[in-house]
Amino acid sequence: MPVTQSQLTSTECSLTEWSIDPARRDQLVTILAYLYLQQEQNAERIIDTLETRTRSSTERVLPNAIAKLTAPRPADIEMSQYGDEVERKKAADRIKVSIWHRDGHLFQYLSWVVARLANPNDILTPPHVRQADKGFDGFIIAFDDAQKRVQKVVLCEDKASQDPRRLVTKRGGVWDEITSICAGEREDEASTALTTLLKAVPGLSGEELEDAVDAIFWEKIRQFRVSIATGEDQRRTTDFAHLVAGFDDVALGALSSRIGGVLPFDDVRNGLHQLAQDVIAKLQSIGAATEGGDV
Repeated sequence: MPVTQSQLTSTECSLTEWSIDPARRDQLVTILAYLYLQQEQNAERIIDTLETRTRSSTERVLPNAIAKLTAPRPADIEMSQYGDEVERKKAADRIKVSIWHRDGHLFQYLSWVVARLANPNDILTPPHVRQADKGFDGFIIAFDDAQKRVQKVVLCEDKASQDPRRLVTKRGGVWDEITSICAGEREDEASTALTTLLKAVPGLSGEELEDAVDAIFWEKIRQFRVSIATGEDQRRTTDFAHLVAGFDDVALGALSSRIGGVLPFDDVRNGLHQLAQDVIAKLQSIGAATEGGDV
């Protein structure tokens, strides 16, 4: 697998440390490239080591995908160097935010890959198309063998940060998000997202779809997954369990209902920047190998 998971010790959740396999990095990069092209099925084919299928697309798909991976924007770099004092400050702020958004978006895609590898038979929401989209970062839904009854619904939160603990605990952060979900404050948002996802499940009747949507509010099958990309400087002794301290206070239930994952880089910004550059190069390679707008 291009990303492996190693079990860590935690009393808060089922916690794993993720690692990108250098020998299979190109496979991961190719999967991510197809996700950025909005070709989830081709990404699935790469995961399953099958041949991809050439798809017809508009001429803007490829440059739009590359633009999402490009941070900071060249115009902001130029303004930060040659603008007046006010312009330089505004450009510096835009540069910072663009990097945050690019890294967060890329990590959502990477987290989707890890979820797919760990849950090959489950239904996953595709990653957000737009950067900085509000709402849940994703759902994982597991059905019974007959594909009629929901056995597990996992709500996912993905964060990429140099200071992830702050993002987890701050007002409006991950713990507040989970608290609001458990309090039933976002049932309409969750229902809408799940209904859209489940309509694509073949053979599911209207009544079964309604039952499946209602299942998210059954605490006995609801789980939470918090995934974090950060730097090695956040490691304490041997692992990252301190980053998810308090998980069991905001999401009650069995330990198995709380899932945590940490992907450490030597430097999270540099690591995600290099991964983004690799995906851009792969997108350009895919584009160069096709003609007539097919990618």
